[in-house]
Amino acid sequence: MMNRVYRLVGLLCCGYLSLYSSVVSAENSHNTQSKSASQWADAYASSTAVSIPRTQQFMLKDASRDYPVMVKLPKDYQQNSTHYYPVIYMTDSMYSLQVVSGATRFPMNSNVMHQAILVAIGYQKGSKGASSRIRDYTPSHDPSWKLNTGEANRHLHFIRDTVMPFVEHQYRVDTQQNTLMGNSLGGLFGAYVLLEQPTLFTNYVLGSPSLWFDNKHLLQRFIQGFSQTPAISAKVFIGIGELERPPYTVDNHQMVADAQTFYQILQSHPSAQTGALQLKLLVIPEADHSMAFPTTAIHGLSWLFKRAD
Repeated sequence: MMNRVYRLVGLLCCGYLSLYSSVVSAENSHNTQSKSASQWADAYASSTAVSIPRTQQFMLKDASRDYPVMVKLPKDYQQNSTHYYPVIYMTDSMYSLQVVSGATRFPMNSNVMHQAILVAIGYQKGSKGASSRIRDYTPSHDPSWKLNTGEANRHLHFIRDTVMPFVEHQYRVDTQQNTLMGNSLGGLFGAYVLLEQPTLFTNYVLGSPSLWFDNKHLLQRFIQGFSQTPAISAKVFIGIGELERPPYTVDNHQMVADAQTFYQILQSHPSAQTGALQLKLLVIPEADHSMAFPTTAIHGLSWLFKRAD
């Protein structure tokens, strides 16, 4: 009888201890979760916005239009007070500046690549990005588009007459080393500048140029008249993704073939024969239109600014 009592008491004690252990474990778990949540809350409360180092944004006017322009200075700009720097002008600022700033940070900071001032030109303030870039980067009016097109000439004058003088007034600039970089419609715009004012820039980096626009209007202009353009001293880098062709492109655009045709037209210019016009075409393996630009940017700028061994 007594053995049964002792056994019953033992079972009750074990049950109580097990229950107590479960309660304590749950409380500890709750406290741990609360502490973790508190830490997350503190981390969120102490968060700060991150900006690209040595970068400022200005608002420049083109008549009634305002455009944000971001300028990133080289790492040694303040210390090297007698040095004048090349400038890399870019379209599509919010995309291109982040890509180019990140891609060139190591090679420029480690002196593998010549340091340069980065200038990224954005879209008209208050407008949607698509409407501004389609209007500003297209060289001809295509009535089949719902959005306005064909104001590349105005945008070219804005860059030439407002953006470049502003940069040259504010900073120590080597005016003999201006580069224009654009991608997609921005690449189309860069090709337009090369045709219209080939001496305005000494270097061009043209990523995936949308030469298909308006039934290849600009490409036809190159075919018809580029050979008559006066002597050109410039470097032109063209980058295109291997997959920028049917069936991988919208509306089955033949962007690789267009880029190759464009390259061949440039090669036929007398200045290319003398070496004054230097050219490079890079077809990027396995890259489609959405992937090609970062590779175009770093390869193009390395070709232009890599220091000699």
